[in-house]
Amino acid sequence: MAKKIIVIGSGFGGLAASLRLKAKGYKVTLVEKHPDLGGRARVFKKDQFIYDGGPTVITAPYLFEELFSLFNKNISDYVKIVPLDLWYRFVFSNGDTFDYTGDDGSMEEQVKKFNTSDYDGYKNLVNFTEKIFDKGFTDLSDKPFNNLIFMMKQIPSLLKLKSYKSVYNLVSSYVSNEKLRRVFSMHPLLVGGNPFSTTSIYTLILFLEKKWGIHYSMGGTGSVVNALEKLMIEENIKIIKDAEVTEILTENKKC
Repeated sequence: MAKKIIVIGSGFGGLAASLRLKAKGYKVTLVEKHPDLGGRARVFKKDQFIYDGGPTVITAPYLFEELFSLFNKNISDYVKIVPLDLWYRFVFSNGDTFDYTGDDGSMEEQVKKFNTSDYDGYKNLVNFTEKIFDKGFTDLSDKPFNNLIFMMKQIPSLLKLKSYKSVYNLVSSYVSNEKLRRVFSMHPLLVGGNPFSTTSIYTLILFLEKKWGIHYSMGGTGSVVNALEKLMIEENIKIIKDAEVTEILTENKKC
């Protein structure tokens, strides 16, 4: 008989965990306190408009594709995810604009528009963020940080990558123009962080974008949540909404 597992919360983490556990043969129930799924990726509706409550862009679409492939299904049959040419447009108070893209020639033009001498610094920044990406994303993103010895072993490499600096401070050590500093230190905002206090490890997002590009799900982030919910229903994952978990009961150290 399949072992039963309950997943509490339906953010992308909860949705992905539910599907991965189901693919491994467990009997999965997902419990969500809100009337809809998504966690920080929930959407809000007013009149005929739909608003993303949290993330709006996708930087590593293969992570979503993988969830569907676990069940030999294709994500394109559930949601349309498209790459963007223009990633972000920054508009400053004096009317200056910066168009952020994945095109190297365009980025050179945009950086030099603000400060010609900062272009080399920008390239060096990108090269450094690749090292942070290799450690923070490639090596550590799928590792549980519940082992003190394992965590301690990471300290030397994290110090070497200047993780003691904030995102803004690290960017400022490569780029001198204030507007460019703000452009290249904005990435913590995507996950609700403050660039002036968030550890510089988060500059890995800068390289993450260059590696896979920026994508958008047609219909907004909610369309990805809806696609995952449809897949869960098809795979017989039980979903309970409008049910807040207030306590986990245990007996003899078992839930």
